[in-house]
Amino acid sequence: MLDSGQIRDAEAAITRLIYTYCHRLDGADLEGAAHLFEHARWQLSPDVICRGAAEHLDALQVIRVYGDRLGTRHVVSNLLIDVAEDGLSATSVSYVNSIQVTPEFPLQLIFQGRYLDEFAHVDGSWQFQDRIVDADGVGDMSAHHKPAAGIWNDAS
Repeated sequence: MLDSGQIRDAEAAITRLIYTYCHRLDGADLEGAAHLFEHARWQLSPDVICRGAAEHLDALQVIRVYGDRLGTRHVVSNLLIDVAEDGLSATSVSYVNSIQVTPEFPLQLIFQGRYLDEFAHVDGSWQFQDRIVDADGVGDMSAHHKPAAGIWNDAS
């Protein structure tokens, strides 16, 4: 059984992992974002399910990149983490809102939903095992996805 300090350390490491994904994605480091899912399943929608970094990176290729960024901010909040008593696994749920602005696209909320995550503690570090992106609100994705992306509402 973990003591309170070990639980806090696990929660901090998992929080950092979740935030690292957002920073890499928003900074157009698609390879770095995908790498975090090297040993994980990632479900963006019922039709888009990826396993491993290579499939995740392929799925991210629908995203429009503007120089060195996407013009987005993936804002994660209301994060709840539950670490298993043995310290080898954890789950979390959080809200995610994606806000985007580009030179041709005014600042607006383009996505809201939840991240439902599972983690494993392997070789001394936490890693993603599974992520379900549970969308409950999708706005204008035309500046975010390339045409005919096939995810939520296609860009035109």
